[in-house]
Amino acid sequence: MESPLVSDNINSDFEENAGNHTVESMTMFDHVFKKETFWTKHRSFLCAVGGLLVGCFVTVGFCYLFFNLGTKQNNENIQSSVGAITLDENRIARVIEDVNKTKEDLMGIEDMRKELVNYLTDIKNTSLKGLLTLETSFNSTMQLLNIIRLTSEQDLSIIIETRKQMSELHSELINKSRNERTNMIESRNKMSEFRSEMRNRNLNETRILQQWRNETQIQYQNFRRKSQQDLMSFQNMKNDILKVLAASNMCVRNETSNMTEPTQPTYISGTMQDCLAWKQNGKWTDGVYSVSPDDADILDVYCDMTTDGGGWVVFQRRYDGSENFLRGWQAYEDGFGELNEEFWIGNKNLHILTQVPTELRIDLMAWDNEKRYAKYSTFVIGDAESKYTLSVGRFSGDSGDGLNYHHGLKFSTFDQDNTKTGSKCAARNKGAWWYDDCSFSSLNGEYLKTNGRANQNMGINWEKFKGDHYSLKSASMMLRRKT
Repeated sequence: MESPLVSDNINSDFEENAGNHTVESMTMFDHVFKKETFWTKHRSFLCAVGGLLVGCFVTVGFCYLFFNLGTKQNNENIQSSVGAITLDENRIARVIEDVNKTKEDLMGIEDMRKELVNYLTDIKNTSLKGLLTLETSFNSTMQLLNIIRLTSEQDLSIIIETRKQMSELHSELINKSRNERTNMIESRNKMSEFRSEMRNRNLNETRILQQWRNETQIQYQNFRRKSQQDLMSFQNMKNDILKVLAASNMCVRNETSNMTEPTQPTYISGTMQDCLAWKQNGKWTDGVYSVSPDDADILDVYCDMTTDGGGWVVFQRRYDGSENFLRGWQAYEDGFGELNEEFWIGNKNLHILTQVPTELRIDLMAWDNEKRYAKYSTFVIGDAESKYTLSVGRFSGDSGDGLNYHHGLKFSTFDQDNTKTGSKCAARNKGAWWYDDCSFSSLNGEYLKTNGRANQNMGINWEKFKGDHYSLKSASMMLRRKT
């Protein structure tokens, strides 16, 4: 590409030269044409000169063209050189920039070298201080070891002296032990002689005592034989009387006597495992019996000997509202009420009574005297630590299963809520039961004399029988050992 400055100079030179030639040519022709006399005289010469001038003009034109083309080529070469120079200048600038950057990097490296030298100097100074400290500690340790060595040597001397004293004492003790052993042997011999003497005396006394025992045993056997005969006669007579009483009682007793107010109870003396054991021993009468289910605790319980084969331990009864069942945890744990009236036997006693395989029976009666019952194949009450957790087995009966929902739940009272949900149903429903949220049954609620009408889950309730807005007229709960 041509430089604008060079191109303008070349064009101006060309125009100036052409102008000069044109002026000269015009001046020459004007001079010629104005001098006509001269033209006339020298026409041939002038024609020759004119032809020569034309040739010169043509030659000058060709020279101009040649010169102009050469100038363009030079301009292009100059422009190429200028471009190359520009590229070289850019490269030189980049090289200078790289040199400056390298210089900055070298200065950074120099700074790092100085920092490294300072760091190594600090390490050297710190190491020297550490070595001085270590040397001081080593010297102190050596002094301490020397003190310990001296002390150990003194202690060793004391130990050696003590060992000598112990050896002397041991020898003295051995001598004393030998003397004591000799004395002991002598004492043992004397004791043996004394024992022989006492043995002889004991033999005489034993002989006399054995003779007395034999005589007493004979008298006791005779007395026992006579007593057993009398007892058998009395038992046979008693069994005959009881059979007569039981037969007459069964004739006058309706099938749900346990659902109404009981008569005055019969108190039977003696103790057996439970009501079933009394039943198997020939007891046919409902009443209060003493039982010992664990051969340790003796409990007075009310035995139902007629319902569903008999042998049932009644542990809860409701029929007239004479007993207050809105009680706290301790009362339900210990039990309350009268065995021949309304009562709760106590959770701790239920735990004892259900430690053997046990079944459960529940009898219910509505205010229209409709009766229903529920039985469960197994019945277990946990201990106090488990909060007397309820466990029941397979259901049978016509009342509907009202305890399956409560299986595995803890007992709750108004002053101790053991529900999983914290619903406080015992306080809200004025009862005590194995609540959760809240219940499908609750037989320890308030006794309501409203002909069955009740708020939801209130009163003596068994939802599968009469619904959750009905309070029953009576209820009883009994357990029996499975055979």
